[in-house]
Amino acid sequence: MRQLRLFHGSGVRAWAVRGRLGTSRVQQERPQQPWCIRRASSPKAMSTSHEPTSTPALTQASTSESTSNMHIVNFNKVRSVPAEPRHKQEQNRLLGLVTQFKRHKELLTLAIETSCDDTCVALLQSYESTVRTEEPEMVARLLFNKKITSDQRQFGGVHPAVAVEWHQRHLATLVEEAIRSLPEGKTPAYKGTRLPYRTPDLIAVTRGPGMPTSLATGMEVAKGLALAWGIPIVGVHHMQAHALTPQLVEALDRPPAPSVASSPWEERQQVDAEVKTASRQQEEAQHPNLDYPYLNLLVSGGHTQLVYSASLTSHLIQCTTDNIALGDMLDKAARKILPPLMLNSGENVMYAAALERFAFPRFPAGADEREYNFKYTPPATRAAEIEQHNSPYGWHLSPPLYASRKMEYNFTGLGSQAQRIADSLDSFSSYENLTEQVLSLENSPKSGSDLAPSPDSSTTILSPALKEEDQIEQRRYLARATMQLAFEHLASRIVMVLQQQAKTSGEQQKVKTLVVSGGVASNQFLRHVLRRVLEVRGFGHIRIMAPPVNLCTDNAAMIAWTGTEMYRAGWVSKLDMLPIKKWSMSSTGEQGGILGTEENPFYVRR
Repeated sequence: MRQLRLFHGSGVRAWAVRGRLGTSRVQQERPQQPWCIRRASSPKAMSTSHEPTSTPALTQASTSESTSNMHIVNFNKVRSVPAEPRHKQEQNRLLGLVTQFKRHKELLTLAIETSCDDTCVALLQSYESTVRTEEPEMVARLLFNKKITSDQRQFGGVHPAVAVEWHQRHLATLVEEAIRSLPEGKTPAYKGTRLPYRTPDLIAVTRGPGMPTSLATGMEVAKGLALAWGIPIVGVHHMQAHALTPQLVEALDRPPAPSVASSPWEERQQVDAEVKTASRQQEEAQHPNLDYPYLNLLVSGGHTQLVYSASLTSHLIQCTTDNIALGDMLDKAARKILPPLMLNSGENVMYAAALERFAFPRFPAGADEREYNFKYTPPATRAAEIEQHNSPYGWHLSPPLYASRKMEYNFTGLGSQAQRIADSLDSFSSYENLTEQVLSLENSPKSGSDLAPSPDSSTTILSPALKEEDQIEQRRYLARATMQLAFEHLASRIVMVLQQQAKTSGEQQKVKTLVVSGGVASNQFLRHVLRRVLEVRGFGHIRIMAPPVNLCTDNAAMIAWTGTEMYRAGWVSKLDMLPIKKWSMSSTGEQGGILGTEENPFYVRR
């Protein structure tokens, strides 16, 4: 039996381990994976007696053979700093809080995102732009933004227990890295705090929707930081953060204020940002900044929603799915369609992203969808939209809800059709040079196909054993056809909403922008389909906005921005808040939307 004791000296702590095993034997039987590690500077050892009294200070580590049943580890050369009186500590804390409310134009937010299997931490600085406009524009810059994704390949999907263990292993390390990126504490608000860095003004953390155990892991860490620093905390709606990501992108693109630059390097960065801003002025003249109201297409592995966003906290769901989300359907279809080599060689379980790479192998990484010819012809009418898709290989696909105009999304039937067709294809074992066959750029449908990319004369046949009509070619065609029908299904409901608004809504309520956000928003073929369908259906004036690929998937930067916006609007969360597994954005729903109801509010006024 071992017992852990904590002794206190004059500002110094020492740990003692008592047990039957002697010190030397404990060191000999050290496990292969150590549970503890030594500090960088290892203290010297000296003999000591049994339990020390409370008056003398312990300044050296002690071990002795005469007391082999006690091993005391202590820290050497530790400076003992006398603690300030309690009333002085409270005075400094209140001074910091009061100054934070005065400094409302600039906020430093530390954010945590753990809604699923991604462990994310970000540090965001935001303030009002110095450029005079009718309404103050926000400028933001990321001081830290990092994500670690758990390895779930052996499960073929996200395992909640593994995700929680991953968060517990990596979250504290990411927070520690973020703290090192905090600016120095030179402002008057932090004098006397004896901290080498400026503490954040706000903690933002994902509260829901998501997996409750994963959410709780991040929320408990966020609560501890808020208590330790004495700062407010905001529990953020995950899908609201995705919806506000384009606003974050606009704020990051704006040039920083001159007062923020503190080094020649940052001054040069300001000049470069001003040049980039000037190059975008012509486009911004035609398409102004993102303003309410606008339509939000939220597409991810867990959600598929078309939302009318009237303000920061007022949202109305126009269309949603009650069975399977688009990202989930594409993931499951990809497990059947993708060749085994490509399926097993991935670094994560983002199979939908791998499906896009397999379907369009010539598409350059990081390129915009307007830089690539997808050879796609959009349906010009509703009748063309619901036609059965006949492939040149004898199988066909039926569009989702082809016999209904009901305002909902449904991907169950399409996903099942794609999986059955993939199962019916021959196995890969009879083909030679499998690696070359899968990765070859030549393996695409014939140039006459509507889903085939533009021909490239530089490509060559890598495998002479490859047949002209092989099943890899069919799988690539199936991947394109499945995505096309799914994305046209999304576009059909967007057209219906826009048509209804054109008839009934006033000029102030009409939307001019469609925001596409969520993990599936990184799919460039999706953006291309939406753009082309809106053009041929008479809504080419609608601006389509989508974040960069790195901000489409789960990240803490969007949580930091949304938490900052909620705080500026006067909303904060209580420390007794709990995770919310399902949290609807609709203001007319039973939960009351973002803010909740009077009986069960999700936020309180600060």
